[in-house]
Amino acid sequence: MDGRRDRVAGAMRLLADGDRDGATSVLRAALAEAPDDPDILHGMACVARASGRPDLAIGLAGRAIAILPAAHFHITLGCALWEGGHQEPARAALHVATLREPRDARGHAALAAVLGEMGRWGEAEASLRAALGLRPADTALLLDWARAAIMGDGVGIWPRLEASARRFVAQDAGRLHELAVLLSERGRHGEAEILYRLVRDLCPDQGAAWANHGAVLFALNRHEEALAALEQADRLAPDVPETLNNLGLVLMALGHLPRAGEALAAARRCAPADVRIVVNDATILTDMGEVAAAERLLRGVLAEPEAARGAEGARAEFNLGTLLLARGRMAEGWRHLEARERLLPEMRWPALAPWDGSALPHGRLLLHVEQGVGDAIQFLRYLPSCLRRVGVVVDLPPALHRLVRTMPDPEGLIASRCVVLPDGTPVPDDVVVRCGLLSLPHLLGMAEVPPFVPYLLPPVPEGARVGAPRVGLCWAGNPAFRFDRRRSIPPQMLALLGDVGGVCFVSLQHGAAAGDPPFAMEPAATGDWLDTARVVAGLDLVITVDTAMAHLAGAMGRPVWLLNRFGGDWRWSAAFDRAEAPRWGNGTSRWYPSLEQFRQDGPEVPACAWQASIAALRAALECWRCVDR
Repeated sequence: MDGRRDRVAGAMRLLADGDRDGATSVLRAALAEAPDDPDILHGMACVARASGRPDLAIGLAGRAIAILPAAHFHITLGCALWEGGHQEPARAALHVATLREPRDARGHAALAAVLGEMGRWGEAEASLRAALGLRPADTALLLDWARAAIMGDGVGIWPRLEASARRFVAQDAGRLHELAVLLSERGRHGEAEILYRLVRDLCPDQGAAWANHGAVLFALNRHEEALAALEQADRLAPDVPETLNNLGLVLMALGHLPRAGEALAAARRCAPADVRIVVNDATILTDMGEVAAAERLLRGVLAEPEAARGAEGARAEFNLGTLLLARGRMAEGWRHLEARERLLPEMRWPALAPWDGSALPHGRLLLHVEQGVGDAIQFLRYLPSCLRRVGVVVDLPPALHRLVRTMPDPEGLIASRCVVLPDGTPVPDDVVVRCGLLSLPHLLGMAEVPPFVPYLLPPVPEGARVGAPRVGLCWAGNPAFRFDRRRSIPPQMLALLGDVGGVCFVSLQHGAAAGDPPFAMEPAATGDWLDTARVVAGLDLVITVDTAMAHLAGAMGRPVWLLNRFGGDWRWSAAFDRAEAPRWGNGTSRWYPSLEQFRQDGPEVPACAWQASIAALRAALECWRCVDR
């Protein structure tokens, strides 16, 4: 008996060393002497698996188990069944193996592999956790566990990996990278960043490791760190299109527009057929004012049928829409802007068909917000025109519910044909179609800016205004917006406004930025947008960056001074300036006749970009406070 066991052990060593033929010869000779020996049968099953014959392995392992139901025989049977495509029998065999010998980590690990393939990731994670308890120093098992935990939407992956971080070597970088990709795909960028950084530290001479880390830092809006990582990636591995593309996007977000243009142009030269890079290059060209070149690139994408049908084709069409709007070509611009439905399909109401703009023989329209509060306020001006065709249920953020009820209603349309959907309330049964607010001008055929009448009219504070003129100030937008750094202004840059005498400043800033004002002023109102509107109604002037505050004050007809970045949003472009020259700034707006702009004149470096605009606004404010309002 001992001799046979030695021969089987020797055959297994030959198999482990890659000598399958040698192992087969030894086992066949032993099997001829003892055809019912379970160890020899099991050894032959192992050789069959190594030879790519799971069918033979299943039969041989089954014969061995019939003689001696050892746990490791069940492991071999389970693995062979799995390799033969028999998932449930494989799971059952491996489950038996773990019951027969719960101290064998191999059984738990093999069971986890089958459970994972079956999509039962929670059970797979538990099996791998059991295996790790038996072999806590096994790095491969740890990485398998982490994958199962991520696939099962488990949390707290990093603490366990961090405890073993010193054991990882460069050969583990590929597995760690795969885990980071899985986390990124699930939007878990913070955890992914830690793993990408670990890969970067394991492979400091690989440009790809730095590039991946830079990309996830950009996704986290950690722009300066992303820039440093991507610049290092470009030094280590020059002329990689993906690195140059991300480098250009980061530079654009930071406001380094000429450098961003150079990086994206280089990316396009390296990969001229990459539609994503072409669209990004068109974006920076638009921001730099080279709109004709940008339009040629975008139309070139749309001229290729395959590219036009894809996601990047939808982005190209949407960007073309904003470009055309910025040039005042509204009918064509609105039409192309409809591509946003392909970019971000509306999934909340799958049973509702998109509205085509026609009158409805029965039922009502669901009119919903798509983007930010500023867009909602701007496009609410189209609501009365929409109500002349259809009855409407409006789905708005709760913070806008009370504000929208201040809209004037001279024809009684809002009172008779419009309902604001209460938060958390199901859509009424008689709603048959849906439409985003931004689609209204296209569907209503309104190719010009509608004549302006203030359309948000909160109660004006009672009593005559006395004392110094009151000026509201808002200096920052939502930091989650990728390009917020270009529209928001560091508060210290506005400190010189506080030196203007005879003015009472009131904060209109909300969010985290409200805690860091440029100088002492009245605090911001709390509550919803109606509460803010009531404050604005009592102000003599609103000074703001490109946020919803500009739309709110403009829709109320209150005086607004907009500090606007170079290459700003389409709605503030010169194509929408009024015929009358501005009184105080260097731009106006047909969207809001009470608004004047203080535009940046060119693509300055970020440290200098706002200086001229803020200086001009301060000088205007000195004059403004002295005039009769």
